[in-house]
Amino acid sequence: MEILWWIEDSWLGMLVSSSQWGYPIVLSLHAVGMAVLVGVSLILASRALGIAGAISVTAMGPYWNVAIGGFVVNLLSGAALFIGSASTLFFNTAFHIKLIGVVIGLALTWWLVRICIRGDGEVTGRHRKIAAASIIGWAIALIAGRLIGYFS
Repeated sequence: MEILWWIEDSWLGMLVSSSQWGYPIVLSLHAVGMAVLVGVSLILASRALGIAGAISVTAMGPYWNVAIGGFVVNLLSGAALFIGSASTLFFNTAFHIKLIGVVIGLALTWWLVRICIRGDGEVTGRHRKIAAASIIGWAIALIAGRLIGYFS
């Protein structure tokens, strides 16, 4: 517990938790990064599920680079948000579920990118299952993220 308090008392923890603008700015960056990452992931998964079939899955390759940028913003802003409330978030069940959802969503989306975009562009039944599972993973992450404030 002492290390969690030490993390919260760091300059970044104090900036996020105690300054007037720290928390809103970091939270806004987190929302923008999430919108980019999850948005691109959902577009790719939707295409693998058959939406916009006239567009080749391989044409979505450049957007994955944009999603990686969103991931970096999310990783940094998420770490800052955690540092600002480490002693409460470390024990928060919704936070743990969110992290599991992010790992599932990110891993399955990356797997889908490898198969569909860097492959031959053919979408199979296996790809559709991966796409559906990635959407579920992202939904779990988003819902659990919203519930963090209601769990203690």
